[in-house]
Amino acid sequence: MKTKHLCCAMALIGSLAMTEIYAQQTIVACNGKTYKQGDTLVVGKPASSGYLYMRSVDGQGSLSPVYERDIVGSKMIITSVPEYDKKLYESMGIYEQPETPQIVMAEGEGKHFCISLNGALTSGNIMSDYMPSAVEGAVDLTPSILYVYALKLYQTAVDEKVIDGYASLCVPEEFEQASADPFALEEIRKTYQAKLLQELEKADFSKVFRLKCLSELQQYDMNKGCFPLSGFSCADVKTKQQKDLSKLGYCLWEECAFHFTNTSYFTSLPVDKARAKGFYDMRKYARVPAYDKPVATLYVYVKFKKEPVKLPEQKIMVYSKGQNFDFSWSTLNKAYGKKALNMDIVRIDGYNDLLPYVNGEVTYNYLGSVAL
Repeated sequence: MKTKHLCCAMALIGSLAMTEIYAQQTIVACNGKTYKQGDTLVVGKPASSGYLYMRSVDGQGSLSPVYERDIVGSKMIITSVPEYDKKLYESMGIYEQPETPQIVMAEGEGKHFCISLNGALTSGNIMSDYMPSAVEGAVDLTPSILYVYALKLYQTAVDEKVIDGYASLCVPEEFEQASADPFALEEIRKTYQAKLLQELEKADFSKVFRLKCLSELQQYDMNKGCFPLSGFSCADVKTKQQKDLSKLGYCLWEECAFHFTNTSYFTSLPVDKARAKGFYDMRKYARVPAYDKPVATLYVYVKFKKEPVKLPEQKIMVYSKGQNFDFSWSTLNKAYGKKALNMDIVRIDGYNDLLPYVNGEVTYNYLGSVAL
């Protein structure tokens, strides 16, 4: 009898504890953050099949998949954290009663939504630690900008060949078509000669540019409070690399090559322990296998150094970008000496995406920043 009463008492206490937790109207999510009524959520990117962990709610309370593609970056306000309802939870893919709430109701863009918060956070449907990366005045670096600064640094004369090179970087398809028509070619040369001269006049070596890079994150250093980085891989560079140029630390991007001169100051990314723990908890929730090493998206802010680069004069086989894509005997200095630029890194913002190599801007799962 005593055992029976004890079991009943324990069951009652457990029931009251569950009721108390749910009555708090908060969710401690897998990223370690607490979400409650009135908090703002920022919508992330959908999968190819839509927002898997979000449902739209109509006036009758019916749930429907969210297929919209134009709500990225939209803000939603949490209107409630509903108590456990078996039908509701199963409709959101949660088939066992959790110890704490997992679902929030939210409103935004004039619509109502039901969101499975942990799934939405780990899939990027909802942004965790939303923070766009920006430095005042900075613009994204492009091959055409590299070309302009190389011309200015080495005081290269602007002739027809230089103009063609610039136009081919700015509008490659249009220039290729115009190359078969002398009248169209003359017109495009006039247009891009004027544009090039204007850009050369504006080129300023104190200006800051941004590159999107990738780096594998090593295990978090508990003592130093940082993630060690494993070099930098420039995400937007698709150019075939010259091996001997790469050995010197230069990355070839279309016509020009660049090199980070001060990477020794940027070997790790400072991240506070609470955010780092959330990073590991999100990976655990998403069941990311241990062998799948985390990759950070880094926004690297740089300035060009106003110093000409002297490359080796030793004769080697150099890749020639022409009609036949041949290799020929030359030197790195002859091939790239007036197309090589050194850069100083001034700042890095780091993000983690559980689904790496995402195209476009990454603004969620912010980890930390480091600057000179």
